Amino acid sequence: MSDVLCMIATPAPLTTLGLAGDGDDLDVLVAIERSFGLSFKDEETSSWETVGDFYEAVLSKLATTAIQGKCSTSMAFYDVQRFLRSRGSAGVIRPSTRLRDLTRIRQAAVLKALAQETETAPVPLTLGWKTFPGIALLIFGIAGLLASHSPIMAVLSAMGIVAGWVVMRSGVASFGTTSVGDLSSEIARSNFAVFAAKGADTRPTTVWRIFRDLLAREAGVRPELISRQTRLLA
Repeated sequence: MSDVLCMIATPAPLTTLGLAGDGDDLDVLVAIERSFGLSFKDEETSSWETVGDFYEAVLSKLATTAIQGKCSTSMAFYDVQRFLRSRGSAGVIRPSTRLRDLTRIRQAAVLKALAQETETAPVPLTLGWKTFPGIALLIFGIAGLLASHSPIMAVLSAMGIVAGWVVMRSGVASFGTTSVGDLSSEIARSNFAVFAAKGADTRPTTVWRIFRDLLAREAGVRPELISRQTRLLA
């Protein structure tokens, strides 16, 4: 019975990442190249059809090993921890600690300074829940201003624009529910080559996990649903 339930609960692997070839495929390529410190020519990428093809091309350019190295996420965590302490964060800093409880500095400023200090590539901003209501208010305010036929409507629309801008900036500025562990994982994912040079694990299984996680982030899918047979383009 339990085997049947497990079979029902296990989703099928994706047949395709759904990349349309209209620029989203380039975003994926750039993310992989940046993290792994690689560069691919057009003639190399033109022959890739599946995730497995892409992965094998990455492996062919890396100096992998069968010996287990350090955990890059742990290395990134200690970098983040040292950075936060240097900026005045006191108390115990655990992977589960939320960043908003440690610093009031705007997210963009923290990520920029952290990248400079650790010599890593900046990670993407985390959009807090306030971002989306803010965008909605901004859009409705602009639409109302364009369609307004009275001074009162124009004033209300202008107020909506200002409120939307403030709320949206608040959502982008805040770390939201992002934890130190979340940020550490993202830094490690986005900077494989940097941590590999410092002794991080470079076994093929680790390369695959990070490679797959990066693909999932860029394609907006769950990493466990990506297999080597998954097609790159829709």
